[in-house]
Amino acid sequence: MSTTSSACVLRLCVAVLLSVIATPAGAQPWPAKPITIINGFPAGAGNDIVLRMYQEALEKDLGVALVFDYKPGAGGNVASEYVSKAAPDGYTLLIGTAGTHGINAALYKALPFDVEADFTPVAPIADVPNVLAVNPDVLDAKSLKEFIEKVKAAPGKFNYGSTGNGASTHLGFAQFNAVAGLQMEHVPYKGSPQSIQAMVTGEVCCSFAQPQTVLGQWRAAKVRLLAVSTKTRLGIFPDVPTVDEAALPGFENVTWYGLIAPKGLDAKIAERINGAVRKAQENAALRDKLTGIGTTVRSETLEQFRATVKADRAKWAEIVKASGAKID
Repeated sequence: MSTTSSACVLRLCVAVLLSVIATPAGAQPWPAKPITIINGFPAGAGNDIVLRMYQEALEKDLGVALVFDYKPGAGGNVASEYVSKAAPDGYTLLIGTAGTHGINAALYKALPFDVEADFTPVAPIADVPNVLAVNPDVLDAKSLKEFIEKVKAAPGKFNYGSTGNGASTHLGFAQFNAVAGLQMEHVPYKGSPQSIQAMVTGEVCCSFAQPQTVLGQWRAAKVRLLAVSTKTRLGIFPDVPTVDEAALPGFENVTWYGLIAPKGLDAKIAERINGAVRKAQENAALRDKLTGIGTTVRSETLEQFRATVKADRAKWAEIVKASGAKID
């Protein structure tokens, strides 16, 4: 090989090496590895059940596996803090809720993050109601009006469970108590499985439960359902009235679940995830599955979801103030 040829080969090798070194990690195709979704509630919680219904469709669309990591505690704040400090590379997401990114901002006075400024709302996946479930061995009420009458007759006697301080099951019941004029003690647990179990064993009399978490106990006749928190009855519980029609006109309480990333996420990655979620929501089979557990699809653009988080923060601040809810 001539000296000239050797020099050309050398220059080519150096150029290739420099181009590799200079290529930023963000320029690699996304996603190139599994995506971890952090959950502030335990396996089997309401948001976990709903998210797993999306798993197959999202993995197929994105071409990588979804990994679920559970970090329960403080009404979801442990997980939220973790994600707020994660790299905004699209590989760490939070399955957030109206509780973690609406209620907690009003209920907790010194959060180590801002629920808006430190996150990128990516895609909501569902709207989820609550249903007032009661253990008839603890409080034998056959209607919502009878429930209210019996609790009013014994102020402070009955305890209600929730999935944690700041969860929608906590604030939903606190809102209900304020409107109905009831005095009940709040007992927080670390998620739906523990909260439902406490109700079944009689540790608490009742709970605002998300339908998908209480279906099994209801079908086994271990709990009685008195009312749903939506404006209209749920197809899954056609004989269960709304709180509005049964006793408290105007009452409504619905939460949302959604995928949330750390602040600074590349807009193209955010759009890619949002698009994958919305594509999955077009699948009739998935929609039927969600309806079958009393849940409905919530589909929004990035801008719409950001507006939802902002509006919910203001809405729940008013409910916290009006209900007098506090951390127990």
